[in-house]
Amino acid sequence: MGITREKFIMNNRENAIAKMKELGISEGEAKVFAALLECGQLSALEIHKKTSVPRSKVYEITQKMVLRGMCIEKSVGSKKRYQAVEPDRAFKHVINQYEHEFDERKKLATQLAKILVPLYRDSIKSTAGAEYVEIIRDLQSIHERYVDLVRMAKREIISFVKPPYSTQRHRDKLGEQENAEFEALKKGVIVRTLYEIPGLSEFEIDYDHIHRCVQAGERARVIEKLPIKMYVFDGHYVLMALANIHTTTSPLTMLVVEHPALAQASQILFNHLWEHAHDYQILKSISKKGKKSVK
Repeated sequence: MGITREKFIMNNRENAIAKMKELGISEGEAKVFAALLECGQLSALEIHKKTSVPRSKVYEITQKMVLRGMCIEKSVGSKKRYQAVEPDRAFKHVINQYEHEFDERKKLATQLAKILVPLYRDSIKSTAGAEYVEIIRDLQSIHERYVDLVRMAKREIISFVKPPYSTQRHRDKLGEQENAEFEALKKGVIVRTLYEIPGLSEFEIDYDHIHRCVQAGERARVIEKLPIKMYVFDGHYVLMALANIHTTTSPLTMLVVEHPALAQASQILFNHLWEHAHDYQILKSISKKGKKSVK
């Protein structure tokens, strides 16, 4: 026995209401909108009878829907009647409202960051001279800490860059890191980077990324093997990576060490390797089939 027309309409209505609720539309608005689509024009009393929405709530809901562009209000004599807007237009209005609200929240978040970041940086400065080690295992937190250290740099950043990368599956994060470096370069910060030439099983170094950084002012060289993944900021902060061998939750553990002596030792190692490294353009000549030995 086939489904009746009434049953089909009811199922369709219930499914539509459920989907509208998933979109973020309230249950009352969803019921009213479905009723208006089904019946055309309805008065507040007719909406109440059709949807079982309390009559005291019908006016509030319909006024909200009018403002959101989901329905229109018509005066027929001394009575008000409501009519649904074509669904594509109605949901477009809803999405536009969500986008506007999201943009407003983004602006608010930016304003809050401007207010709170100086407080954070002051607290960091207040610990100057105190030795400490900060351990970070979450990739998002590693990314954020790196970007913050780059933005705080005033004189020099030196980098030992090798896999694994916190941005390996998140190209947007790589862009954010690039932008932070470009801002530092514009402020006059000297940036020197040693990149390890990738092997077959490693995440391939993005030549375009290196080239963009060099074009912005970074000094880059490549070397066959780096002993460690590490960054040194202003001869004071050291961001050091330890590959996680016995865990699959994160490929990296990062240590942030505030220790000028460690920073100085790292700079000595960097300068030694820098003298034996090659211009990054040599990457163009490396075969994609395997790691080519650099003489």
